[in-house]
Amino acid sequence: MLEALIPGIQDQTLCPQHRFNIQTDLYALARSNYINLVDYLKFLRHAYKHEDNLIVWKYILKPLTDLNSIFDYASIGNTKKLFQVYICDLLSNVYGKLLWDPLPNEGSQTAMLRGLILSQMDINGHNKTRDEAHNRFDKLFTDNYPRHQSINPNIRPAIYLTVAKTGNQQTFEKLKLVRQDYWCSQ
Repeated sequence: MLEALIPGIQDQTLCPQHRFNIQTDLYALARSNYINLVDYLKFLRHAYKHEDNLIVWKYILKPLTDLNSIFDYASIGNTKKLFQVYICDLLSNVYGKLLWDPLPNEGSQTAMLRGLILSQMDINGHNKTRDEAHNRFDKLFTDNYPRHQSINPNIRPAIYLTVAKTGNQQTFEKLKLVRQDYWCSQ
């Protein structure tokens, strides 16, 4: 029965509200053990792979983030790493569409979605995202631009989170400079 919903979600003939409701209802069913959590995850992978709506993604990522947190504390072999690979795969299409820089005439929802997706790709260990975040952060200290303003505000949190999480002591010192520049400019 769930398979009948997949085409309407994939081609977005179902409105965002319905796509949102289907996903949240399925997660509620999985949490209450009416359906298997693995079936929920498989459904997400097949139905929502091409999703591009900010609200739908926020409510897909919320339970996945909660599950990821559980895996932080559970020692179940390489389950955490496999789950992170799953999330990066789920996000790969929207990541490929959005990339890092805004497109002409892009709406605010798309700009916010970009920041959300980039943060999630980093949190889940996507090396290409981490490398680009470090490159953009390092560029703040090689260009003659005002530091904080040369990064698009919609991706600033994703970049700062990434470099704070994966950087070294030198990165930390640079983050302190950025913070100081930001507060001094206010």
